[in-house]
Amino acid sequence: MLDTLIYIASAAVLLGCSIFVHELGHLLGGKMVGIKARVFSLGYGKGFIKKKWGDTTYQITLIPFGGYCAFYGDNPSEDLNGKEYEFYTASPWRRIVTVIMGPLFNLFFGIILFFALNIAGYEVETNRIMIPQHSSIELPATTAGLKTGDLVVAIDGEPVSSFMDIQSAVVFSDGQELEFTVERSGVTESFKVAPRTFSDGGYYSIGVTPYGTSVLITAVEPSDVAEKAGLKPYDEVVAINGVTLEGSQHFSDTLQKNGGVPLDLTVKRSGNLIDIPLTPRFREQLVLTGFHDTRFPEESYEISVTDLDTIRSAIKKEAVTVNGKKVADYDSFLALIEAQKGNDVEIETNGGSYKAQVEYRKTGFIGVATYPAPEMVPVKYGVGEAFSKAVVDPFTFIAQNLQGMKMLFTGKISAKDNISGPVQIAKIAGDTMRYRGIREYLLFMARISIILMMMNLLPIPAVDGSHILFYLVEALRGKPLPPVVMEKVQAFGFFLLIGLGVLVLFNDIARLI
Repeated sequence: MLDTLIYIASAAVLLGCSIFVHELGHLLGGKMVGIKARVFSLGYGKGFIKKKWGDTTYQITLIPFGGYCAFYGDNPSEDLNGKEYEFYTASPWRRIVTVIMGPLFNLFFGIILFFALNIAGYEVETNRIMIPQHSSIELPATTAGLKTGDLVVAIDGEPVSSFMDIQSAVVFSDGQELEFTVERSGVTESFKVAPRTFSDGGYYSIGVTPYGTSVLITAVEPSDVAEKAGLKPYDEVVAINGVTLEGSQHFSDTLQKNGGVPLDLTVKRSGNLIDIPLTPRFREQLVLTGFHDTRFPEESYEISVTDLDTIRSAIKKEAVTVNGKKVADYDSFLALIEAQKGNDVEIETNGGSYKAQVEYRKTGFIGVATYPAPEMVPVKYGVGEAFSKAVVDPFTFIAQNLQGMKMLFTGKISAKDNISGPVQIAKIAGDTMRYRGIREYLLFMARISIILMMMNLLPIPAVDGSHILFYLVEALRGKPLPPVVMEKVQAFGFFLLIGLGVLVLFNDIARLI
């Protein structure tokens, strides 16, 4: 229940603050040019606290997240009184200032947050890299000569200080060869790396992750050992029996070798270290190498079978043979498999005939999904550099997002995998608050505020960018566009946004599942 409340509150505060700042920009923009607001609301719905100052009613609603700003004369279909303070009575240039200040306030809000965090300090993922040890795919990083533990200090001469810098350079490389400058054992070396995509519509990658020795718990199986012991998603396992972990493989090897043996896990949760004792249960599995269905001999796989109760049931029904010999019981089945270790075994069941090298394993298991927990590097700047970066970094971020949009529209990356809506943003907000803390959460809020600025400035019907475009056309023509044209364009934009919203929502939910 507490976790759910954290996610709801994190999403509400993030989106609410970004929207409120946007509407505050509209309010102050209108004040700058003499366009009066009728209502300025903190939150949506009916206000339960109201106060009228001048011509504007300020209110707070029962749901004080987000908000809106309504101006006098802001409906072109209604009769206007011809007052200078009315929105549609005002000149196009005054309306443009009023509208554009909303997105600009999102930018200012992002810059302020960046500046404050640059001074206060926060953590970023290390620029030291890790390469998967057991990948069956030839990775560009390995081919180029990069190694786990290399510290990437520059790419094509540009300084690198975090894994995000590495990701950005690779993703936007368009597959062009990059020169990686790394520090290895105190020596600086250079390597040429050619990024590539591993699926249609996927990002360019070189096959590396941030270096880290701890293990992040990403999911816990219901009613299994880990959940019963008290492990939770986003716990970070740093040691077992007092021995510091050396990575995900060390973690899994230790569990597999200690079935039935009590272990003491040292876990970092919300910045605090706690001890969680547990005893891995035994899990049986059959590892089939070179597995293929004899009906499709050209197809070969490596698979792991953990549901051995199905095999036990089939053996009881005398429906299993190994190399043509009927299996009498489960122990005989295991004995036949062990006797043929390293050789192809043909297994026949009622479902078909299969051939593979089969290895029986009985290992420790606790019921978790894991991911390497990245090593985090503290970042903090003096006032001068903090201000400089707060101004420059948002525009770098904007340029990268525009480049990403271009890749979406040209089909270089998949829209399904790379477009997020409110649901996914809410999940990331909650994840960030739970796992990284308030400073990284505020950093995420700064980025979301800037993205809202960008999206609102796009010339899409029904958002600020389209209104600015209409008012520019009106200023150049000397008269507004015909109302019927405006209504049709806005109606089209409304239904377009509704359609996109539904698609994004389904996409978000599918990704969560």
